Amino acid sequence: MKFLLTLSSRLNTLLALIGAAAVVAMMAHICLDVALRNLFRHSMNSAPEIVARYYMVGIAFLPLAWLEQRRDMIQVELLDFAMSDRIRRWSDVTVMLIAALVYLMLARATWPKAFSEMRTGAFVDLVNMQMPVWHSYFLPPLGFSIAVVACLLTALVIARPRLADLDGYHNER
Repeated sequence: MKFLLTLSSRLNTLLALIGAAAVVAMMAHICLDVALRNLFRHSMNSAPEIVARYYMVGIAFLPLAWLEQRRDMIQVELLDFAMSDRIRRWSDVTVMLIAALVYLMLARATWPKAFSEMRTGAFVDLVNMQMPVWHSYFLPPLGFSIAVVACLLTALVIARPRLADLDGYHNER
């Protein structure tokens, strides 16, 4: 079990780092486009499409599992003050299981679309070329699927606090 939790933690961290790299790459790409346009009157026509179809999708969906694992998603703790530690822990487990179910439904809905776009070879028409974009359709279902695993493992860590000493998985809020 510790191997599985450690592997999941490392994969989630890797995906979050890829998301962070996408932020830096997007910033550099946009800055280069603006500099070329203002200094040399040459625009990179593909910049808006690459930002919208690749960078932003990766930034939004790849770090989901890392956020769930760290329990850094937005939480509303309306009645937590009135709950005992044991009831709060089981409430948190229930919330994580519901989140896993929601992510599972989202993954199940997005995988077929990704494969459909791959089969058709989805692309975007630019001024002088066709840019393939079917690759980016795999980022949401990948992020959702790994978030399912992260939610289930986090629920297990919350239910069994002695597992919480592993790197990356937090039992405390």
